[in-house]
Amino acid sequence: MHWRILVIDDDASITRSIKRILEVGEYKVSSADTGEKGLKLIDKSKYDLILLDLRLGSMDGLEVLKQIKEQNPGQLVIMVTGFANVATAVEAMKRGAYDYIQKPFSTDELMLAVEKAVMTVSLRKEVEELRQRQMEKNKFDKIIGNSREIKKVLSLVRTFAATDITVLVEGESGTGKELVAEYLHYLSPRYAKPFIALNCGAVTKSLIESELFGYERGAFTGADRTGHIGFIERSDGGTLFLDEVIELSEEAQVKFLRVLERGEFYRVGGTKLCRVDLRVVAASNSPLHTAVEEGRFRQDLYYRLNVAHIVLPPLRDRKSDISQLAKFFLDGFNRKFGRQIQGFTSAAEEALTSYSWQGNVRELRNIIERVALLSDDKEIDIKDLSLANIAPAQEDGLHVNLNIDLNKTQNAIRDANNQLIQKILEITSGNKTQAARLLGIPRGTLRYHLVRDNPSS
Repeated sequence: MHWRILVIDDDASITRSIKRILEVGEYKVSSADTGEKGLKLIDKSKYDLILLDLRLGSMDGLEVLKQIKEQNPGQLVIMVTGFANVATAVEAMKRGAYDYIQKPFSTDELMLAVEKAVMTVSLRKEVEELRQRQMEKNKFDKIIGNSREIKKVLSLVRTFAATDITVLVEGESGTGKELVAEYLHYLSPRYAKPFIALNCGAVTKSLIESELFGYERGAFTGADRTGHIGFIERSDGGTLFLDEVIELSEEAQVKFLRVLERGEFYRVGGTKLCRVDLRVVAASNSPLHTAVEEGRFRQDLYYRLNVAHIVLPPLRDRKSDISQLAKFFLDGFNRKFGRQIQGFTSAAEEALTSYSWQGNVRELRNIIERVALLSDDKEIDIKDLSLANIAPAQEDGLHVNLNIDLNKTQNAIRDANNQLIQKILEITSGNKTQAARLLGIPRGTLRYHLVRDNPSS
């Protein structure tokens, strides 16, 4: 393999010397005599290693290093410095340089530094290949989009993935919270270990503890005779994703707090202390702090979960990504169904972009899947999208009028909340799932409000 190396140095004799030494080995060397020229070359090509002189012309090495790291944080850079600038070279390493060599250097010194660096590059590539195989093996879907909003999310994911920090992901249903949690896992050092997901809202409160913590045999009537390993133990070494964490029972919240603080727990019905090493990513469809304020979620657990915070934008706030997402889904369903649909008409793209997408990315995916399955045309047109289901949103949106008599009410907020829920239920013909989606809250939260405000519901 020929490693690509770029030398940025304004001393032609130094550059010639480095080239002569490195080209004897399996190294392909390019050069630039100014920082500006070097950055242009980096913009056009990828290099395995950069040798950067600290003393350049109008643009010094530290400034060049800063721009290199901004463009590619993982780029390996070895600083080349004179004796008088060793302190500056050390400062450069604090700013992200991989190593430094001091002028005048011998052939052995240069080769040793370069070989050490390319070995690091080689190991990184092997790790990345293994990571990609793990992602393909587990059929991980890519996070698609070039909007400013989604780029911000991906930047946070990459930052948080490098540590074991607990992450809280918030966003409307269908925005891709589990996908973000998986991406965090695969970018982390735990990528080869299990990624285990539990939707807390899909398990009844009476069973959530046994599912999460597991249980010993005979722990309760109907328990498996051999006992049961819970989601926490299955996640050992890897990542546990708790979706709709707001639905955890009070008892489960208390016990899970101990897992976060000490990495230990007891199985239901057990007396043996179990220990685990895992990373936790929690998710909520609505702001978790609201549940804390309402007394439905423990404040201490909230603080433990909300160490790092990611908010996923709804699809209607990243309209520039809709067309790219639709084409990505179409390509996938073309392969799945053996279709050859080439794309979308301009009218269809306009309809997709202007639609409000209350169900977010999940709703878009479902629409494209249905159309790909049923359409026989080369392009998807607006008529194929079934406008009864996907009509462009009206500019003035959906309005709900509330009638609160402030002279008679004892709790205006609760009365307004109750009226809003009832009116949304009327709009959805009593469908609680659709009503919760329009309200932007989990179905369990809607159920809570209905029982609180209307005990007979």
